[in-house]
Amino acid sequence: MPVDRLRSRSSSVIAGLLVCLGASLSACASQAVAPPEVSDTWSPPEVADAYAPDTCEESLALFAYDSHAPLDIRETRLREDEGVSILDLTYASPKGGRVPATLVVPEGSGPFAGLLYQHGMPATRGTLLPGAVTFARMGAIVLLIDAPFARRPGGLDEPITFTEQDRHEQIQLITDLRRGVDLLLARPEVDPERLAYVGISYGGAMGGLLAGVEHRIKAYVLQVGDGGLVTHVTGPEDRSWWMSKPEQARQDWVAWMWPIEPIHYVRCAAPAALLFQNGTADAAVPPADALRYQEAGSDPKTVRWYEAGHGLPAAAARDQARWLSQAIGITSRRLLPRGANLLLTAWSLSVVVSFGLAAFDLWRTRPAPHGARMVWLLAIGFLGPVGLLAYWISGRQPAGGRLEDRASAARRALGSASWATAGNLLGGIGVVALLLYLPLVFDMFLALKVAVTFFIPFSVGGLTLAVSRWLSRSDPVYQASYRHPMFAEAVSTCLVLTGAFPVVNLVSQRWLTPWAAPFGFDLFHLPLWGALCLAAVVGAIVTYPFHLWMIRRDVIAWGQPASAPTRDLNWYGKGVLILLTFAVMLAAIFASTQFA
Repeated sequence: MPVDRLRSRSSSVIAGLLVCLGASLSACASQAVAPPEVSDTWSPPEVADAYAPDTCEESLALFAYDSHAPLDIRETRLREDEGVSILDLTYASPKGGRVPATLVVPEGSGPFAGLLYQHGMPATRGTLLPGAVTFARMGAIVLLIDAPFARRPGGLDEPITFTEQDRHEQIQLITDLRRGVDLLLARPEVDPERLAYVGISYGGAMGGLLAGVEHRIKAYVLQVGDGGLVTHVTGPEDRSWWMSKPEQARQDWVAWMWPIEPIHYVRCAAPAALLFQNGTADAAVPPADALRYQEAGSDPKTVRWYEAGHGLPAAAARDQARWLSQAIGITSRRLLPRGANLLLTAWSLSVVVSFGLAAFDLWRTRPAPHGARMVWLLAIGFLGPVGLLAYWISGRQPAGGRLEDRASAARRALGSASWATAGNLLGGIGVVALLLYLPLVFDMFLALKVAVTFFIPFSVGGLTLAVSRWLSRSDPVYQASYRHPMFAEAVSTCLVLTGAFPVVNLVSQRWLTPWAAPFGFDLFHLPLWGALCLAAVVGAIVTYPFHLWMIRRDVIAWGQPASAPTRDLNWYGKGVLILLTFAVMLAAIFASTQFA
């Protein structure tokens, strides 16, 4: 093929732009934002002032228990998970019955930090197990317990009964958590000076109550919490619902719950340190409620806001990890499992070597148009040694002339599929970026999600092809390679996503998210790139038969002179094929979301 004499550095420029884009997104996501400016129109419900406790000390008797009573621990199941032991157990509750709990213990003799990790409402401790495993890998023994409402029949469907039972269950939760501290301190490998509490949503609210009465804990993380259940159900957004209840029922419930509202106790947390984390667009805990709760907290306290809803982004978890590392001495980073670390390191090295070999060959021994250089290096960046193998196989052909044999068509199709996959997966990074950094966009309709999932890879794939052809504008053979570019791009994108999307979805849901929780991942997270590379390989395999078909139909004409004849396709045949492959893509996306 003719070679453009200008020594363009297009591939380096594009790689640099990608790194800069990723760095910019990561930097934006890693920074907390300013507190929102909101008008607080909430006021305590009727008769509330008559039941507010004067001091935290006056209410300590409500949460007192016999700390010398036997814990009566009964182990029910033990399992191992990549360097941590997960022990299901029960222990005696000071208020009667037994507390279902899970203890996650890192391997080694310690000393370790101790951590209580409390779930939201309605939920059970199992929802936080992936995060507990992550905390254990960071150097903490983690205890999770089911809240009392989750232990009773129907509690997950009706966690708040609006009877005096709610008061009893809230008091029981606090005493059960205090017994959880006793359980942690009974283990010799737990450092009593390094205890912390992490609560999410309801757990974040109840953490404020616990902080006022339990001072053995040195640090409290109160994530997306508010002032308590009374605050939660009597806000302006709930007023019509709240006022629909009988007046006497409202007054009785407030009389039971207001004296043990966490906002009265979080002011007594000192000397324990507090970390508040909230979202500016949280509908479950409106910013006004969160601000009121934060202002009530005692010093020392740290407040972080994020542009997010009730589910905070990975940046919030990283801030949490750094804060806990300073407070109780755990590591502030995720630890890769040994096997995954070795595998990903080996793959990364193979990508670097493959990239270098291809670059040397493209510039030194096998001259090629600059557009071909750009796309080949992009393909090898995703496909690694698989892409290098495709490069060598598809490149073994004469310098010119028409190739009719099956082997040559198969080899050229291998290269074509690799190119298409690289462009589409580059757009796939844009989809991942939206999921990671703009989660509110994906809180919308399923149709919008599917549209974005298809449109961004299609657009970026088409843009990659256009840039490649522009860089090789002096090469007529390269310009004539794609006879029907939009048709080829549309069908190929559908097929690439048919293979790639389920891989990313299943790997992230089954392995990445459970392992990385609660710290998530970003565009520089190595396992995420491992998932994208695997998705690229599968996407290339799925789209390969179509590229072979296109080459045999002269829709793609690599290595042929510009004047070569082409067998045109009917417009309705193209439309049917596009719709069919789009339907297959939708089915694959739907199936992967169901089985993830």
